[in-house]
Amino acid sequence: MHSISQPAKTATIKSRRLIAIAGNPNAGKTTIFNQLTGSRLKVGNYPGVTVERKVGQTRLPSGEAIDIVDLPGCYSLAARSPEEQIAHDVLTGDSPDLGTPDKLIVVIDASNLRRNLYLATQLQDLGIPMVIALNMMDIARERGFEVDADKLSIALGCPVVPLVARDGEGIHQLREALETDQCYCHQPGCVPRFIDCLPPALNEPVSTLAEGLLSSGLTDEKHARAEALWLLISTLEGDDAVKIPASEFALTRRILKEHHLSTRQVRAIETSARYRYLKDLMILSAAVEQDFPHRLTDILDRILLQRFAGPAIFLGVMAFVFQSIFSWAEPLMNLTESLMGFISGYAAVLIPSGLFHGLVVDGVIAGVGNVLIFLPQILILFLFIGLLEDLGYMARAAFLMDRIMARVGLDGRAFVPLLSSFACAIPGIMATRTISGRKDRLVTILVAPLMSCSARLPVYTLIIGTIFVANRPVWGVFTTGGLVLMSMYVISVVTGVTVAAIFKRTILKSPPPPLFLELPTYKLPSLRSVLTNLAERGWLFIRRAGTIIMAATVVIWAMMNLPVVHTDPAPFASARQEILSDNSLSTADQAAALRVVSGREAAAKVENSLGGQMGKLIEPVIKPLGFDWKIGIGIIASFAAREVFVSALAVVHGIEEADENTPTLRETLRNEKRADGSQFYTPLLGWSLMVFFLLACQCMSTVAIVHRETMSWRWPVFMIAYMSVLAWVGAFAVFQGGKLLGFS
Repeated sequence: MHSISQPAKTATIKSRRLIAIAGNPNAGKTTIFNQLTGSRLKVGNYPGVTVERKVGQTRLPSGEAIDIVDLPGCYSLAARSPEEQIAHDVLTGDSPDLGTPDKLIVVIDASNLRRNLYLATQLQDLGIPMVIALNMMDIARERGFEVDADKLSIALGCPVVPLVARDGEGIHQLREALETDQCYCHQPGCVPRFIDCLPPALNEPVSTLAEGLLSSGLTDEKHARAEALWLLISTLEGDDAVKIPASEFALTRRILKEHHLSTRQVRAIETSARYRYLKDLMILSAAVEQDFPHRLTDILDRILLQRFAGPAIFLGVMAFVFQSIFSWAEPLMNLTESLMGFISGYAAVLIPSGLFHGLVVDGVIAGVGNVLIFLPQILILFLFIGLLEDLGYMARAAFLMDRIMARVGLDGRAFVPLLSSFACAIPGIMATRTISGRKDRLVTILVAPLMSCSARLPVYTLIIGTIFVANRPVWGVFTTGGLVLMSMYVISVVTGVTVAAIFKRTILKSPPPPLFLELPTYKLPSLRSVLTNLAERGWLFIRRAGTIIMAATVVIWAMMNLPVVHTDPAPFASARQEILSDNSLSTADQAAALRVVSGREAAAKVENSLGGQMGKLIEPVIKPLGFDWKIGIGIIASFAAREVFVSALAVVHGIEEADENTPTLRETLRNEKRADGSQFYTPLLGWSLMVFFLLACQCMSTVAIVHRETMSWRWPVFMIAYMSVLAWVGAFAVFQGGKLLGFS
């Protein structure tokens, strides 16, 4: 509304009518959107923010094609979050490429009528034609709520369609209502809009500000009062400040000052007055709220929200989800790996040997494979999140964990993203979208990579299997390897919580967020809605992370393969000739000896490559940690993906086709010596290396996702910097502290 007179707004040309779907969270808004559009939708981000924008198409019974946009769920239009700001901007035509909606579908939970009508009456104030989708009628009846849809439609002056969207009940009637322009505004029993009957304490500042907006040409007469009220109740300052022109900001501040009011006071007046208005509206619509307990919900909540059993059950559910991400994803990850291996092998046959062969096979295809291998974990995680959200359990999980997370200064919703980051930080970071506060979301994003993800396991496995006696029994129950591995996870949790607490008290300082939640009734999930959202998440992951990580992998491949110093092939050719001319060797022994020579030649080429020279360049920096230039190459290479560290060590030591379980690599590392002849890979070095990998940010796909989620390079760069410093300090403390204590 504040830019309704601007040319940019009227320049939007729409080929179809635009319908916006608005409503409270958990009211079934997305289910209705999916029922109407099916798979005919496009998913992207609203410009300048990370909030997703879903636009789909559907056909009405007459055959007319219309566009439908699913607005972010919110409890109020008062702009206190990106979601509320976006909802307002779309509804007032200030969102680029959309234009002003021709009609609104306002989704209301019939079992929570008064609370949902709060937003509905705010939307009514905007003057956009509305259709009320009265959803969850089955649950309302079960709880003793009675709503006369006909009387409610007359009271509101718009059509009201009863629905059970999960089962598709009432969807056809909703399509029919979108075709008509029914309006009951002038019929007996219609209630004037709230904006037209404000109490004096609210009417005076609203009228004054509306006049100021009109005289300044910032809106038109039709929308002036609604825009004025929206400005007065929206957050004007701080990180979540409403995004408005400076002239509107100054005018709103002046009006507040003239009437000796603060935004908080205006909100209190508006909330109290609107609920009084809703009481009268409910009486006229013959709504009865007996609020019988929802039997299933009541029984389950007695158990699931119990002081001691609730957290224990929640941890059990999360343990099941966490284990499933590992167990269920493994076959799919192996299948993905095999598929990429087949494609790589096929490409290797088709493309002649040379630089282009390496670029395509080891760069492009390997880069895509490094991304796609995470996809099964992503899909399984979001499958469970979708099912638990639709079931109504995720709101309870946030409620249960809020007390614990508040001690760190975080929202209870931060627990699930951090927990899922143990499988992979990428889905964990994507899951932070459920956190409403910007600073809390940023803190969670910044500490999520500190959780020890599955990509670190190959590094841990190699080091533990090489340096420690992994199978040695400890206390008759545990093993050395198991305890060392467990310690990595303990350190990651302690470090992550500590860093989060520091950030919340320094660079992202803000008070512990109050948790405002409605606990929805338990209901069967909509499988169609869950699968549709799952497909969206999977495609977004591929599209957002794939291109960036592939490019990064190609760059790292180039660094490891482009020579800086010439490698003389003569010694290796001579060695091969000697092996071939040695008649005492069997064919198998000759082949093994030739592989060793080829490995040494490859290692020499790596040493003389750009990556190898960079490894030597950073050696003075990492030497205090006990590392050498060979480990430096592995650290550089592992920025593509942490697992690459294992294969990089194998290449630099002249070993082909190695993984964390390859005996030759382990034996080679055990035999590695320092210049003074002492053992290189000692338990102290092993601890130092594992701590470094635990704390360092060596995953370009994670960096790419952080960039996409924060819409800025500032936070990814900061994350790389602080984690690199933290990793260096942690490894330094372990190695040098251990030496001071006499460990080797």
